[in-house]
Amino acid sequence: MGRRVSQAQGGITPDSIGRGYSATATNYDAAVRYNIEGAERLVAAMPDIPYSRVLDVGCGTGVGSLAMAERFPSVRQITALDPSEGMLEEFRAKLAGAPGVEVALQHAGVDTMDVPDGAFDAAIMTMSFHWFPRKSEATQRIARALAPGGIFAAVLPGKGVDEEFRSLLAQVEPPHMEFLGSFQAAPRSLRQMEGYLEGAGLDVRDMWIERRLRRSTVDAYLERMRVVAGHLGHGMDPADLDAHLTALRARMEQAAGPRGFEYEFCKLYAIARRPG
Repeated sequence: MGRRVSQAQGGITPDSIGRGYSATATNYDAAVRYNIEGAERLVAAMPDIPYSRVLDVGCGTGVGSLAMAERFPSVRQITALDPSEGMLEEFRAKLAGAPGVEVALQHAGVDTMDVPDGAFDAAIMTMSFHWFPRKSEATQRIARALAPGGIFAAVLPGKGVDEEFRSLLAQVEPPHMEFLGSFQAAPRSLRQMEGYLEGAGLDVRDMWIERRLRRSTVDAYLERMRVVAGHLGHGMDPADLDAHLTALRARMEQAAGPRGFEYEFCKLYAIARRPG
């Protein structure tokens, strides 16, 4: 007999992602401080050139845009887009104090963004690329938005991220295939990312994977998952979801040692340039 699957029909869409992140937007920064640090390290690694017009794709609460405005006084215009209205509200509050920066927000995903070709000196993505359903097409669209000489910079989950959690997730019965499929498909290798960038006509300047050992309480880890991947459970029956999370929590508590639940977190950083 086959395994019963706890999975909502219809899969993941930009709308479902937007609703999920809107529900957790006010908790995002507190739950993902390592993502904030990653955005800051990405921006710190970008070439030191005078960026004026910045495109922030999947902008979230604005951590990448804020880092750009703080590091580069040349930034004058930021166009930021996200499918989550809640995230855009957080972004608006965070960037309100950036002096001399004009901010334009779009409630849109990468597939529906309304931006002109060749208009931006930089395009950034901070932990949003892994949710794009058509990654090659998304990279090509962003590349077209760059002016000649413009810089593409992204940080995203790298191969090996959260493998310990994924192993426990696979042991829970019945399996939640939307969870499993998303965590298996999200990470990218350096070669995969190189393929997307070169396929979009960009010249790779630098790429690397940062691998760190993390320790967390089970509660804090599951809170991070609720904030960044809550949309994956929205289609489940609430009772099934509660039972699944209870079983998952029990496995995590069994696996946790005296210093908490240990896992490896891998971030992939990519910086590329549009020729010209």
